[in-house]
Amino acid sequence: MAYRWILLISISLGLLACSPATERQLSNYQSRLERVAGIESARVQPLAVDALPSARELLHPLPDLRLDLLDAWASRQCGLDALIAERNSSLGRVQSHSLRLNYELRLLRQLEYCLQQDSISSPLQQQLADILHSKQNSIELSFLNMLHAEQTLRQQLHGKSQLLPIAGQQALFETQAALQQLNQLHQAIAAKDWQAAAAIDIEAALGVLHRFDTLAVLQYSQRYLSGWLTSLNQALLALEPAQFCPQQRHSEQLGILTTVFLKFFAEELQPYFNQHQRHMQALWPELQKLYQQSPLLPVLEQRYAGSAAHLQQEILTHIGWWQHLNSECPAGLTQRN
Repeated sequence: MAYRWILLISISLGLLACSPATERQLSNYQSRLERVAGIESARVQPLAVDALPSARELLHPLPDLRLDLLDAWASRQCGLDALIAERNSSLGRVQSHSLRLNYELRLLRQLEYCLQQDSISSPLQQQLADILHSKQNSIELSFLNMLHAEQTLRQQLHGKSQLLPIAGQQALFETQAALQQLNQLHQAIAAKDWQAAAAIDIEAALGVLHRFDTLAVLQYSQRYLSGWLTSLNQALLALEPAQFCPQQRHSEQLGILTTVFLKFFAEELQPYFNQHQRHMQALWPELQKLYQQSPLLPVLEQRYAGSAAHLQQEILTHIGWWQHLNSECPAGLTQRN
């Protein structure tokens, strides 16, 4: 007969619907465990991370080229005059970094189109070719400026002080799709496909990230849970499990203790931890890819991948204590198949 540690079914449990794991449920498990085991855990300190570099120090200056229209009629014919007027308007001069990127992409698309027109004179054609070359060289900087300084993205990377809710899959799926859209944008820029890049709705993707705040909540939630488990584990590890079963006999205290674990940790909290893992599996590869060429990547690795790894280690430490209890006492935390 094979023995199976009951926590090994937690992955399948995580796929089932369960009630939202809130701070109240964390506190419920903690208070019951402390009362029955006779311990007191320290105040929770979320896992510490490095500060994000300021947007100002990461910004790249962009060339602000002025087009001296040698042939106004030709520029109107190929649509450049409308873009020039947009940039020179009061709103155009104060564009956000995402709007500026979209403008630069539309300008590149239009410059390529204009250079294909027979109505463009040779002097104007040379001027447009020079501007096209300069804009192509700076478009990657414009993309990085959006990643580093766009307010919506900065808010996501800073984090938000609340726990990840257990809700439907919509927030996860839409956040993943928004990140994929931004990665597709970067791929189109790398391929110099200005038509495809300009067609991507950057504002819509950013709007999804802002509406759900999934990235902001995920990283803080992982850091908080890591700190919470660290505090609880430190108190538990100071105990010798054998004290709950003198002479390896079952006691009322042991029975209550195992009930607390099975009902409030294995059934309620473990599926919640699994949800964090599923979010990381879906979102971190996209976020990592998006910031692959950015100096922010090491900080993001710490905030997301690092906090996820730390949380997983604390979960294993916590489970390890219960495994030790089960080996020392008749706790009944194994199943036979």
